[in-house]
Amino acid sequence: MQIHRMFFLVVITCIGMLLTPEEQQRKATPTPTPQKNPGVVNQAQPYPNQQTKPVAPAQTRPGLPGQIQIASAEQNKAVVRRVFDDLFSRGRYEFIDQIYAKDCPVHFGNRNTRLEQAVAEGKGWRSASPDLLMMVNRIEVERDFVIVDWTAKGTNTGKGNGVPATGKRILIRGNSKFRVLNGKIVEVWNNFDRDEIFRQVGVPPKLGHLYDGTQDFLFALNQVFSNQVFSNQVFSN
Repeated sequence: MQIHRMFFLVVITCIGMLLTPEEQQRKATPTPTPQKNPGVVNQAQPYPNQQTKPVAPAQTRPGLPGQIQIASAEQNKAVVRRVFDDLFSRGRYEFIDQIYAKDCPVHFGNRNTRLEQAVAEGKGWRSASPDLLMMVNRIEVERDFVIVDWTAKGTNTGKGNGVPATGKRILIRGNSKFRVLNGKIVEVWNNFDRDEIFRQVGVPPKLGHLYDGTQDFLFALNQVFSNQVFSNQVFSN
């Protein structure tokens, strides 16, 4: 009985010795943790040596052909300055078509004139005062309007605009507003004391107004005559 018991213990001991290395190897090897979503990469952890590419800034598309470009304030100022520098101060009236639109109206209080009449008046003042100098004291831009405070000075040594040559000095201050569109002046508002000019040269203001009225009438008559001639030419053709 004891012999059988001893034989049974030896068999169990041998079996335990054979299974022990395999069990120890199983315990030494860590069991991998299964992923919940296989095939999905964790976006919070970048791959090794991964570099983030810089994002290029957005580029502005060029303007389409024929698209109207809005002029800058400085460009509009430059157009208006030519009125005082090229036309009034230097008498370069050949630049009128570059500065003014053809149908540009000119307002002076309740008096409205066409560009041709305003230019003729400007030439008259230069004829009465050949050394006429127009100075820009202040120039500002509001949207497509250019506002100018100016000073005009000269010597009345010639004849023009109904004023005889008196040799007297002229000093006038005023302001003008110009509307500029597509690089040209399309409308003008002038404000200055015209009577003061006549007083400074010794001409009664009433005589000056009479001259203005006569010039307005002659200009209107000339316009009617020109339109009539144009109509006759059109119908005759």
